[in-house]
Amino acid sequence: MSLWEQLKWSLRHSARQLLESILVVFAIGLGVGVLVTVLAMFLSMNEEFNKIGRIDYFRTLEIQGKTEAARWGSAPIALLGTDVSDHEWGASLSKIMELQQQLPSSMHVFVENGWAAASSLLPEEGGEDYYFYRGNEVFITGTLPEYFRFHDGVFKAGTYFLTEDVLSGNRVLVLSELLAEELFGAEPAVGRTVPLSVDDGEPLKFTVIGVVGPVSEDDEYSVFSGARMAWAPLTVSPFYRSAGEEANFRRVNVGVDQEVDLAQALGLVQSEASLIWGEGTVIVESNLDFWREATKTMQRQGLLIGLLASVGLFIAIINILNLMLARLLKRTKSIGLNIALGSSRWMVFRQFMMEAVSLGMAGALVGIALSFAFAELLKNSLSLFATAKLGARIGLGVAMGFVVSLLFGVYPAYLGSLINPVEALRNE
Repeated sequence: MSLWEQLKWSLRHSARQLLESILVVFAIGLGVGVLVTVLAMFLSMNEEFNKIGRIDYFRTLEIQGKTEAARWGSAPIALLGTDVSDHEWGASLSKIMELQQQLPSSMHVFVENGWAAASSLLPEEGGEDYYFYRGNEVFITGTLPEYFRFHDGVFKAGTYFLTEDVLSGNRVLVLSELLAEELFGAEPAVGRTVPLSVDDGEPLKFTVIGVVGPVSEDDEYSVFSGARMAWAPLTVSPFYRSAGEEANFRRVNVGVDQEVDLAQALGLVQSEASLIWGEGTVIVESNLDFWREATKTMQRQGLLIGLLASVGLFIAIINILNLMLARLLKRTKSIGLNIALGSSRWMVFRQFMMEAVSLGMAGALVGIALSFAFAELLKNSLSLFATAKLGARIGLGVAMGFVVSLLFGVYPAYLGSLINPVEALRNE
């Protein structure tokens, strides 16, 4: 008997007990579906971690005062201790630059101070709003040159400003490509003047020295992808101009290049920051660590769900095994007759295994289909994502279906192959 004929034989026997077979397939599908969903969740987390580890935001360390960290609840209790001062920490521009000098060139110290400014070159109505800003407003980020070195901006024209521009308070501007097109159309933007005013004050003229872009479609998290975005030296921001030398920044960022180990970088930055601002004064935090903590919670929840599903599937396998043994007893006489007519014991074993595998594969297909519904359920109810690729889901489902088939099919098939034809035909 060929393999195809044995498959038809197994399907015919399953069809004779249709309700029983449907229940078996559904039980397998339910267990496989949950396990595929959980495994897909873990695969998704690994893929997401590899992708997130390359995103600038997650490779940025944040330095803040111990008091501020305690106030916002972001500092570990072990670091905070019991004595938290009411004094608010702040970093002056000179201290920020001193920290940069103490760190290697693969670490970039910068701060961000944003403000909105209106430009007469943009129409007051009909322009594309940036969040809640009016049509003729631009969102400007006051920062340092290391900001561009870390984010690796690709310039369409010109370049970014230098430390000398920051120290001298030069009114120079870097535009996003979209903003440059909106302001000047197809004409070159570098060297042009942009009047900017804050709170309807007297316009100040800024000279464009660079246009950053275009941004790759794959880089959806790029800081240069905004439409109404511009960047200027930190010292020309309204906050700094009003505070002068007394300007202090509550958060300092340190961007870490891809080739540097983030954990080692955190330790080095914490050590250098403590030397500058005092031991126990500041806390250095990693954005990636927050994401890791969130994923650990998700993994624990997924592990619990997977454990419960595994127990349920194991119980289902035991029940299906008993069901297959009952089917074997019903067919004892026909098996003995087949062996007496020339069927080999290997052929009998293969026939029963074919029946078990067909039920297991049918259950696996049902489980793969259910895994998509389970993934949406986890996402909506527990905020867990399980977005592994279709090929991975199919591979996991088929592998589990085959393993389940072996668990409940091998023993009955083995017993069937040992049937003595004489005794089988003698018994009613």
